[in-house]
Amino acid sequence: DTLLVAAALGALGFLVLAAMRPQVKLDARLPEYERQDLVLVLDRSASMLAEDVAPSRFARAVQEIKAFLADKPEEIDRVALVAFAGTSLTVSHLTRDSNSLFFFLDWIREDETLHFGTDVASALGAAREIVRRDAAKTRKAFVLLSDGDDHGPRVSAMLDELRREGIRLHAIGIGSAREMPIPVGARGGAAEYLEDEQGRPVLTRFDPASLREIAGLTGGRFFQSVTGRDLAPAM
Repeated sequence: DTLLVAAALGALGFLVLAAMRPQVKLDARLPEYERQDLVLVLDRSASMLAEDVAPSRFARAVQEIKAFLADKPEEIDRVALVAFAGTSLTVSHLTRDSNSLFFFLDWIREDETLHFGTDVASALGAAREIVRRDAAKTRKAFVLLSDGDDHGPRVSAMLDELRREGIRLHAIGIGSAREMPIPVGARGGAAEYLEDEQGRPVLTRFDPASLREIAGLTGGRFFQSVTGRDLAPAM
């Protein structure tokens, strides 16, 4: 009788347990990337009009930036834009609104004013000011797109500041080793090129050494785009 009662109680226990429909909960953890903000620093000096990268160094840079923003990686949160030549211009502060960045990029691409000089230090100072004014504590990174050469003491001092603040500067050099004239418009269907005081064409040739060193000083990476097709993977 005792065994019969025990068996009955055991069966009843299993029936109650089955009625409760117990489930094993499995937690699936998906990897989460650390989100960071990006400040694009875009050279718009006259030499960026050279056509060794089609349709020009500057136009191709704008084109690839827009493609990058249209399909940017999940770990990139907000993006800001600084344009520079002899002086710098904060075009957009950090934003998630890609459409506003498209508008500003089209605006500076269609600007026909010739901008001379390549003040990288001023541009990095403007980018740094964007970061200093931002209350969010997200990690920041700079991407410099340029064909310029500015390696004076002001650049070195600015790079020291970025390194102390933990900001990496990545550089994308745009251009080839060929000497190229700088188009400044057209007259009567014929292209006109920038000339010096003696009437000789002003030529530009990209030398990657300075940009490679600039990126390396902050722990950033350097890429060179010679054809324009390599801009997309660099971004």
